[in-house]
Amino acid sequence: MEDFVKFALAKGMRKFGFSSHAPLPFHTSWNMNLDDFPCYKKEFYRLKEKYVGQIELFLGLEVDYIEGVFDANTDLYDLSDIEYKIGSVHYLDPLPEGGFFSIDGKFSDFKKRLDVVYNGDIRQAVERYFEFSSNMVRKGGFEIVGHMDKISQNGMNCSGFNVKEKWYSRLVTDYLELIKAHGLMIEINTKSYIWLGITYPDIQFFPIIKELDIPVMVNSDSHHPDKITDGFDEVFKLLKKAGINSVMELSENGWNEVEF
Repeated sequence: MEDFVKFALAKGMRKFGFSSHAPLPFHTSWNMNLDDFPCYKKEFYRLKEKYVGQIELFLGLEVDYIEGVFDANTDLYDLSDIEYKIGSVHYLDPLPEGGFFSIDGKFSDFKKRLDVVYNGDIRQAVERYFEFSSNMVRKGGFEIVGHMDKISQNGMNCSGFNVKEKWYSRLVTDYLELIKAHGLMIEINTKSYIWLGITYPDIQFFPIIKELDIPVMVNSDSHHPDKITDGFDEVFKLLKKAGINSVMELSENGWNEVEF
């Protein structure tokens, strides 16, 4: 965690938030283990004290929504001092051998799971993704909707899928309207911009976000400290082009809208 703080300082950042993948009721290779959660908090508070006056640090979590299994209202662990939560969907329907269909990871694995769970029908998987995502928003318990159309990363490699299709645009637009109705903010996720030229949500939806006046915050979703501002320069310009001139910024007094 300290490496991230050092890189944040080197890149001139005034604020930095940690949002590790929250523990789940079962083990995964990339979610924090439940036993490590107290250590996560302890190290955060050590760094907050060590770097006071140099950078503002905030303690957050990215919490998975799994239909009928887990959500951000969990009592699995103490969330009383968590300053912000990002709600994300990575898992869809159960796999026959156990576990869940994951939208993330290598495309070869995604395609195998798609064939097993959805008979290779990418549209069915995408519709399921937005169904579960909508249920996550209705369930609540978080402030920020994370990488809201992340399924497009693997989906775009499947025949029968294109982010320009009307049916897909309708799904995303309906989801954005639901997010607005529930008073949530969305992250503009820059993680894939440098190597794929895409953001989550897709750039084509920026004007709709502007029209709906949904609050946004820009996040690199970086899993590596040297990439914490990847895509920022380009994506801020794209936001401005769409007429979005402000982002949400966290402070000790809560979230505030600031112009950039």
